Amino acid sequence: MKLEETSIYPFIKHAPELCELHKFNRNKYITRVDWGTNDVWYLVSGKVKVEATAQSGKKLLVDLINEDNFVGHLSNWQRQNFYCDSIAMVASTLIRIPEKTFATMMDDMAFSRLFYQKLNARLYDMYKKELIRGLFTQRQQFAFYVIENSRDNICRIHSIYNICEYLKVSRRNLYNLLERFTEDGILQRMETGDIQVLDMPSLQEIAKPVLDFCYNKI
Repeated sequence: MKLEETSIYPFIKHAPELCELHKFNRNKYITRVDWGTNDVWYLVSGKVKVEATAQSGKKLLVDLINEDNFVGHLSNWQRQNFYCDSIAMVASTLIRIPEKTFATMMDDMAFSRLFYQKLNARLYDMYKKELIRGLFTQRQQFAFYVIENSRDNICRIHSIYNICEYLKVSRRNLYNLLERFTEDGILQRMETGDIQVLDMPSLQEIAKPVLDFCYNKI
């Protein structure tokens, strides 16, 4: 997506300092808890994950953010603090809005409406993902993940760790799931590490309860 195509562009097009594009390589931090800044970012292209870290060092995936969305310590603007970091999952491009500038922009009713609409949509998406983890089997969830992330029957695998984090399964359980799908002739691991879908109708049948739930077809 280009900056001119984003929802935020009409509000910043006359402010060149806000239109500067910042590029982040994969696995680079965009915000961290200990950086002490409340600047707000906006994702133009790429994908960002939001995660919290327990005292033990364990990482907890909180959210996955797609392009045309706000990024940063957004909970602070609701007088909360989720103590989360934002990390580029793939090469990503963002714009930066300084804290004071963002506070001024929030006085504009149209801009604040955009912000809260984006925020509310993501909150409901987070709730629904949590429900999926409790309502459906790991096999159904994995089938759904592969379908949602496949293009031309190829599911690109950028990181096994990210998939395990998303599905909240161990690496061993993930490989066991994949092995079972392979034995059933539905999936196949490629030499590149990506997953090839050999039998999409069967995969869709397994994922159907999750697909129906996600797309409100029940």
